[in-house]
Amino acid sequence: MVISRKHVVAGLVPVAVLSGAGVLAQDKPAGDTGSVDQVTVTATKRLTLVQDTPLAVTAFSGKDLEKAQVKDLSTMQALVPNLSVEQHGDSGGVHVFLRGVGSTNHTELGDPAVAFHVDGVYSPRPQGATVLMYDLASVEVARGPQGTLFGRNATAGSVNLVTAKPKFGDSSASFGAVVGDRNHIGIQAAMNVPLAETAALRIAAITDRQDGWVEYQERSYVQPGARKYGATDQQGIRTTLVWDITENLRTTTALEYYRDQGTGNVSLMQTPRSGEKWNSALIDTPGALDQDNTTFRTRIDWAITPSIELSYIGSISSMSRTNASDNDAGVTPGFKQEHRTEWSRFDNNTHELNLKSTDEGPFQWIAGLFSINEDNKIRFDIDISQTPVVGTTGPIIVDPKDPTDVAWAMSFIQPKRTLSSNAVFGQGTFKFNKEWAVTAGARHTKEKKQDVGGRNWVCPNFGSTIATGGHLIGPGGPVNRETCNSDYDDALPAPDYGTWPGGGHNDGKTEDTASTYLGRVEFKPSKDLLTYATISTGFKSGGLSDGGRRHKPEFLTNYEIGAKTELFDRTLAINVAAFMMKYKDMQVSSIEYTGDDGTGGRQQQLVTSNAAKATISGVEAEWSWRLTKADRFSGNVSFLDAKYDDFLTCDSALLNCGDEANAQNLKGEKLPHAPTFSTTFAYEHDFTMPGGGLVVPRAQVHYQTRTKLGPFGDISPNASAAARATPDARYQDAYATVDLSLRYEEPKGRWFLEGFVVNASDEHVKTDASWVNGTAWTSFYNPPRTYGAKMGYRF
Repeated sequence: MVISRKHVVAGLVPVAVLSGAGVLAQDKPAGDTGSVDQVTVTATKRLTLVQDTPLAVTAFSGKDLEKAQVKDLSTMQALVPNLSVEQHGDSGGVHVFLRGVGSTNHTELGDPAVAFHVDGVYSPRPQGATVLMYDLASVEVARGPQGTLFGRNATAGSVNLVTAKPKFGDSSASFGAVVGDRNHIGIQAAMNVPLAETAALRIAAITDRQDGWVEYQERSYVQPGARKYGATDQQGIRTTLVWDITENLRTTTALEYYRDQGTGNVSLMQTPRSGEKWNSALIDTPGALDQDNTTFRTRIDWAITPSIELSYIGSISSMSRTNASDNDAGVTPGFKQEHRTEWSRFDNNTHELNLKSTDEGPFQWIAGLFSINEDNKIRFDIDISQTPVVGTTGPIIVDPKDPTDVAWAMSFIQPKRTLSSNAVFGQGTFKFNKEWAVTAGARHTKEKKQDVGGRNWVCPNFGSTIATGGHLIGPGGPVNRETCNSDYDDALPAPDYGTWPGGGHNDGKTEDTASTYLGRVEFKPSKDLLTYATISTGFKSGGLSDGGRRHKPEFLTNYEIGAKTELFDRTLAINVAAFMMKYKDMQVSSIEYTGDDGTGGRQQQLVTSNAAKATISGVEAEWSWRLTKADRFSGNVSFLDAKYDDFLTCDSALLNCGDEANAQNLKGEKLPHAPTFSTTFAYEHDFTMPGGGLVVPRAQVHYQTRTKLGPFGDISPNASAAARATPDARYQDAYATVDLSLRYEEPKGRWFLEGFVVNASDEHVKTDASWVNGTAWTSFYNPPRTYGAKMGYRF
């Protein structure tokens, strides 16, 4: 939805976002140089123009979502100040960071720090952030804690996808397609169907497929025709019904299905073996992912009086996933570590009831109740084996049979992990006059988490060999007391039995309550300048890690000042925000290793701990400038200083944490994914052709300084010589990427053709770093250069 404002720059939409198969936005025809629409946002649970919204929010309109080659959140990170997305391999999810704050726990144990919403409905699992962006009205990204109005896990910010809604009395359709390198084929279509004067249906669908970009090294053990890592195969369909039952009662209902059958990602050696490409790996487990998500959303808005509206927003969602991945990345020929999600299901429902004012009076208020319930279950297996390499040619087959061959396994079975979260919230804004306004808001949240029957299994022991009873679980293999034969069977007294050091039970409960608040002062000295000062708090509940270990809630206080202005007859919009965030008990997740042999025979489990304190300060600026009727220049720039104030921990990936001498305090160390400086800028020019058509070249450049990829940066002098041989392994050096496109749009705006290149400079950008098998550093990387052509047609 957009609100027209004459000569306004388009809502600080510095660059564009859409799936590769674009469909024409339903707005002005090519060549129109009249008023420019500004994006509206719902960051205050009201429709407001970006320039009139007193918080740091970036929005992308439907038209601007059309123009760039972005399919999902992971390819949107250059467009939003201080947004970073980290790839991962064995979960089908991503790790999202804003202003250096995020969560690397992508499992059923973890909660994101950046809340992801579709039409204001919260999606609790990290996999939700991987959905394709198609047929959208807008995307909005709010930075800083949004917990007062938007609830749980919005300590760092929130992302909201606003889908295109049906229009009454409009029979229309649109179609788009994209082709590109690596056999990329994408198709997208949407149709608007009026059902009555006050009812309409919209159906939108997308399919997107592309071959992978990670090459198999010569001695990989894969079947002929196996798909490469990095391949995509995604489909989605959404139906939305809007019905005005009466003049004062509207319902909006959507049913959405999404499926991802790609291969997932695999980490690559930072220093490839001699003669091998950087984007290749020695693979013995081809990537396989099958993830589907069905969601039902509904919204009911009832105008009780001309000045009061009651709204209900609810959803039911179910996601299931299986996948397999090669976790060792082939760093040691003859060694194999295969990760598999054998089964999983994640069910949740959300309910919100809010009452708000809708008049033009000086006092605007909203109050509401919110509830979310999750019921998750999963079985995740790890098979680890090692055998001597036979010969110098042909596939390396790891099939442990001899007494000295390594064969052991772990299984993490969580049959029931539940969450119940309930909250009450309220917020009000009082305008003293045209210049001054104050806002106050608060939220009280109570959350309960529980693990029932969860167990960690080691079969039979860490580092076992065939001679000591070692064996693998294998795909679909049973895991029970008899088949596992764990060496820790007697860790618990009869009639119970152990499966892991200490017993292996994950059963536990947590309960946290917290109150968060927001206070803000606005000063608007003129119609083209808004300034504000805000203090707000955020909260993310504690939880349970493997082994039933408890971590505490994290709390955040954010101090922020900002200004939004429009200059030069509203052809230039500039938004600036300066902030300081103080964290207490910041949650940090990582794989914890026990032991120091570095051979792969180490106990490992995912745990979340609390960094005592952290401070994040920075300045962000965004601009959008219509230099002339044919020229547009836009972008963003940010400076960030994000450091731990106190975090006593140990680098278990490299050191023996049983030795107290290896403990270290990361005080003064930078947070990961928090570059000191980053910027993106884009330029477009409209060339008007004979007949009125437009040719529009577009260039976008993103640059950021050196970045840490995890809590630890410099490698400890106590680490092995092999690990220290790559001192910058845990950093991504400064880099710049360039995206280019050339578009033709016919005079009436009914169709377009476009050619594009993404990452034209072919930068190899790391998103994380791992020390694998005591042998080599590996990283997940962003995709290499991609190119193609697309078209769209509106009927």
